[in-house]
Amino acid sequence: MAEVRIEHVYKRFGKVTAVDDFNLVVKEGEFVSILGPSGCGKTTTLRMVAGFEQATEGEIYIGDKCVSSSIKRSFTPPEKRNIGMVFQSYAVWPHMTVADNVGYPLKIQKLGKEDRAKGVGYILKMVHLENYAERYPHQLSGGQQQRMALARALVAQPGLLLLDEPLSNLDAKLRESMRFEISSIQKNLGITVIYVTHDQSEAMAMSDRVVVMIDGVVQQIGAPHDIYTKPANKMVADFIGLVNFMDAEVKGDRVFIAGTDHSFPNTAGVEGEATLAVRPENITMSATGGMITGTLAHRFYMGDSVDYRIQVRDHTVRVLVKGADLDEFKDGEPVYLDFDKVMIFDRN
Repeated sequence: MAEVRIEHVYKRFGKVTAVDDFNLVVKEGEFVSILGPSGCGKTTTLRMVAGFEQATEGEIYIGDKCVSSSIKRSFTPPEKRNIGMVFQSYAVWPHMTVADNVGYPLKIQKLGKEDRAKGVGYILKMVHLENYAERYPHQLSGGQQQRMALARALVAQPGLLLLDEPLSNLDAKLRESMRFEISSIQKNLGITVIYVTHDQSEAMAMSDRVVVMIDGVVQQIGAPHDIYTKPANKMVADFIGLVNFMDAEVKGDRVFIAGTDHSFPNTAGVEGEATLAVRPENITMSATGGMITGTLAHRFYMGDSVDYRIQVRDHTVRVLVKGADLDEFKDGEPVYLDFDKVMIFDRN
């Protein structure tokens, strides 16, 4: 296991700053995800930790070793960082068997044939590929190839495992099962993990902490529950999960939904114009009465829930109701909404 420290790291490509003053400490044995939309700088950050990109400024430590420093003008190449890495494309060798692919890092370390076979056998069993050792990559499913790439990254027992969008090529059901597979292996080995993804569900389900990154800047770092329930700003609230935004105005110690007399305590201390945010699952819908009146525009059956779209003046409010009867409300009918667990942000 290895602690990772990333201190005031910048990465510039010409005049473009891809990563802007990134700071993070990943504790030994911790699973941390860097989450953000495409082009936010998350993969560039991971590549700097791995050594495939060199930081323009700042320092990176893996364990007690400084592997990159603009101050000391030092840089440790990837092969000397004691890391394992799983790429989005898996990057396996098609002409090698599963066993040869997985055992390649041990061959580079010049381990004997018997020791290599022992190490490969152990890790293949861990990822449930012990019966596929003599197959070639094209003879495996996508999930099996992903597990093979994971085994190759782990076989040399690195102190740090880096994963770059490793599940993005899998179908939805397999992707979900592999989340738990990776999480289980990480816990069994106690290895430190930095995981890059644009998928909120992956980050929330697997991580001890999540780093939300947008436009090259870290917006928030915290436990998944805190990121979801207490987003640092509108950008985080908008990116993580589903949310309804409504214009609001601050009057004294209350925040009023614009154009109404319905208000909430100003717990955020916002002044002037504000934005009120509420998650779809935190809205109660009724046909008999409530805080706000709207018109049911559309219903979408989701299996375990119904996704309603309610027109409230200039806003379309989304409401998710678990276990709802699709025919309980009809399109075009008036409905009443009550908000719970609202969030308040500056308008800008």
